[in-house]
Amino acid sequence: MDKMEFKTRDEISTLVPHKGKMLLLDRIQGFDLQEITITTQVDVSADCMFYSEELGGVPSYVAFEYMAQSISALSGIHGRSCGKSPKEGFIMSVSNCKAELTAFKPGDVVEICVKQTMRMDMAVTFDGIATVGGKQVLSATLSTVEVEDAKSIIDSKD
Repeated sequence: MDKMEFKTRDEISTLVPHKGKMLLLDRIQGFDLQEITITTQVDVSADCMFYSEELGGVPSYVAFEYMAQSISALSGIHGRSCGKSPKEGFIMSVSNCKAELTAFKPGDVVEICVKQTMRMDMAVTFDGIATVGGKQVLSATLSTVEVEDAKSIIDSKD
């Protein structure tokens, strides 16, 4: 794993565009820019943005956003290592999804691992897994696209 450390939400917020309650990651456990992988963690509580009283926890499908933010953090780390700003990205699809539970419960520490599996120009695919207590509870493939300037793409649709 590489040397830079990002152990606080404030440090992570320098890598991703999400701020405040929308920043869901609590820690970056490690990353490897050669293998293009990152491991992050989220502490689940009743205060989490997506907490559902009905489920008594955070719906497990929110792990897709945990994975997306992990990918964003990895892009931010890569950009920083090259002296560049991180690229912005969008999830284009989620496939091969398998979930073993309905919700993450308060007190759970969800560990997210994502690994880049394919890159073609701006299209990038990642395999992601979520574990709780060392047990894999969700896996998926995320197809993403990186862009230089997301605002110009959004503004061009007007």
